[in-house]
Amino acid sequence: MTLQYKQDNDRFYVCNDNNQEIAEMTFTRIGQDKATINHTYTDPNYRGQGIADKLLELVVKTLKQEKREIIPLCSFAASKLDN
Repeated sequence: MTLQYKQDNDRFYVCNDNNQEIAEMTFTRIGQDKATINHTYTDPNYRGQGIADKLLELVVKTLKQEKREIIPLCSFAASKLDN
């Protein structure tokens, strides 16, 4: 199984071999220097494989490159970024 990590303007998402979306993480840029992470979802069949962790890594990397303060609103991102 090969997973494809993709990016839209305000989200990263993952597709499986059949090009079905199986996970996503959305974020919103606020002004010039802030962003919120709003939502994380992983299909139950794919949970426990680190997919959401990888999505978070990609989102954080992107927002830090833009020099934005990250405000995690979704519980998954908040639990990971507070550690």
